[in-house]
Amino acid sequence: MLFAPSLHQRNVRPEVMDDPALDAGQHHRALDALARINWLSASARILWPAIHGLCRERQKTGDSRPVRVLDVATGGGDVPVRLWRKARRRGLRLEISGCDFSAVALEHARAQAARNGAEVSFFPLDVLAQPIPAGYDILTCSLFLHHLDEQQALLLLMRMYESAGTLALVNDLARGPAGWWAAYLGSRILTRSPVVRVDALLSVEGAFTPAEALSLAVRTGWHGATVARKFPFRYLLTWRRP
Repeated sequence: MLFAPSLHQRNVRPEVMDDPALDAGQHHRALDALARINWLSASARILWPAIHGLCRERQKTGDSRPVRVLDVATGGGDVPVRLWRKARRRGLRLEISGCDFSAVALEHARAQAARNGAEVSFFPLDVLAQPIPAGYDILTCSLFLHHLDEQQALLLLMRMYESAGTLALVNDLARGPAGWWAAYLGSRILTRSPVVRVDALLSVEGAFTPAEALSLAVRTGWHGATVARKFPFRYLLTWRRP
């Protein structure tokens, strides 16, 4: 019989997709599977209200500049592509880019944007070794924080604090037994990718709780930040520059 592990504390272990030696074909298939999971778990919808709100604020002031968004550690790029489509349907001026360390992920993201006719650009960036470029109104980051140990997580949040023009948004998994079981079942129903089936459980086991994530954010200067639980088994960490 399968039992969920103790989740009182994080258990961070390397995920298969983080292995630079992973076969490119397996990597692409895993990114396709994650895109389906992101669609069902509404990653873009979790981020959208804050982005939409800033776009509307800018409209009301008569500011014609587009809201510039950078999706940090974008992976396969499905989240920024969906955000671009939401903005386009509503006639909002949104200029969105994504960055990632992985060349395979960037190749996948560019192909996905091209298939969808999405005006989303992607560029390489190792956020743990390089500063995030300035000039973006909003920085988003989805499902990356749980990959990091505590010091790396603090570094990521510090870099986002330093570079976010107005908003910083982190959407990630919330550690807990219900989420673990949802990851186990979902990864077996939605995909045949052995990479995702392994990494889905490792991701939940390595995730922060919402309270832990908020504590890390405050330690890096995100004073006034808020955290909210989101369906399913997610949280959204939000900070606005005063």
